[in-house]
Amino acid sequence: MSITHQYTSSPTLLPTDALADDAWATEILPHLPDLLTLQAQRLNAFQRVRNIDTPATLLRALLAYVLLDRTSFRHLGAWAVLLGLADLSDTAWRKRLRTASAWLLWVLGDLLASPTPAVLTPPARGRVLLVDATRLKQTGGTGDDWRLHTAYDLGAGRLSHLHITDCHTAETLALYDLQPGDIAVADNAYGYRRSVAHAVSRQADTVLRITPATFPLETAAGTALDVAAWLRKAGPEVRSRACWCRWQGQRYHLHLVALKKSAAATRAALRHKRREAQRDKRTLRAETVELAGWVLLVTTLDGAVWSDEEVVKLYRARWQIEVLYKRIKQVLGLHCLSARSVATAEATVRAVMVAWALQAEEAAQVRTLLTKVARMPAAGRAEAEGVVSSWGETVLCVATLRQQVLGQWTAARVRACLPRLVRFLVSSPRRRVHQETALRRWLATHPWTAADLYQRAA
Repeated sequence: MSITHQYTSSPTLLPTDALADDAWATEILPHLPDLLTLQAQRLNAFQRVRNIDTPATLLRALLAYVLLDRTSFRHLGAWAVLLGLADLSDTAWRKRLRTASAWLLWVLGDLLASPTPAVLTPPARGRVLLVDATRLKQTGGTGDDWRLHTAYDLGAGRLSHLHITDCHTAETLALYDLQPGDIAVADNAYGYRRSVAHAVSRQADTVLRITPATFPLETAAGTALDVAAWLRKAGPEVRSRACWCRWQGQRYHLHLVALKKSAAATRAALRHKRREAQRDKRTLRAETVELAGWVLLVTTLDGAVWSDEEVVKLYRARWQIEVLYKRIKQVLGLHCLSARSVATAEATVRAVMVAWALQAEEAAQVRTLLTKVARMPAAGRAEAEGVVSSWGETVLCVATLRQQVLGQWTAARVRACLPRLVRFLVSSPRRRVHQETALRRWLATHPWTAADLYQRAA
């Protein structure tokens, strides 16, 4: 494949002076994919050079945009000038982000595929994948403009799969490349028979929360299983039974595990069901009220290896991916996308997740070392026990990544670059009066003096 580079004339950047040692080159570049440059050319992310010397520099600028809280492409342009990386307009940077979208997706996939030391699960065992999706809002949107589909490897403590789609793509296990021995744990949004069929076809297992109305079950004889009648019988708060389901002509053997909710949890579930029924203008069925007091799970796991309580514990571990979403949104500010086009929004999310993957790699190393330190004997006791804070670890590693990507400069550097910063700091003429500037001009032309005020006070 031949790549034609189009060079355009632009002013030579001012030389960098008194800048700190570049941690980007020593701490980030060695961890980037080997084919970074080749893929940037193949995916049309690096065709027009214009002062950007390498694809790695382009990636650094795009990461800087998301780590600068995505406030403005003008801020990105000023940052690039101060660091001596490029002298491009804010519009040019926006175009660079859009054209790099496919490349960012490739970078993200490569980073997620890179091996990371497991923290909990021995390599010989399969993965426990917590599967879910979260909604992302776009400025001026509905709140469900984008969906981030993820699978979190609980044993390794890292994301293993990530897909970004619009609001029209449903949550499904078909989005994930399940491997033999994997255990996919998911909530009611994935609680359909096709999810079981997909996992079994990949020689993987599932733990899914279901609703009997949308997940019909059968007995061994092939008759319909009345779940509500089974739950009415006396029994323990955690109970199970064998059952089967059918999908596209195939029959699958399952275990149905039921967990009795507390009285407070049952009341909360009923309130939620009643609000939904009132919103949809329908009558709440008696069976729905009866089943509101139970958590129903189906699993393909071997009952001889996994007890009912352990299946419930696996499902409860699914909450960890909800906490992960909260960390990503709060630490990297992914609550709302400041984008007016589909292309910009998609590329922005991909750049944010590349930043997350980079800090996650460092976080895995930090966690491993901290775990060893926490187990060292402390003064006054035989052994010290401590728990590594995922929140503190994430905040620290993201702050470290910001320093590595953004770098720093001096006040002298800012003054020397002012001629190049004019287009980023001085707004274009506009019809609406800038109130702060108008007030300053009025005060500058007013005849009062400080001496007049002093005399009046006297």
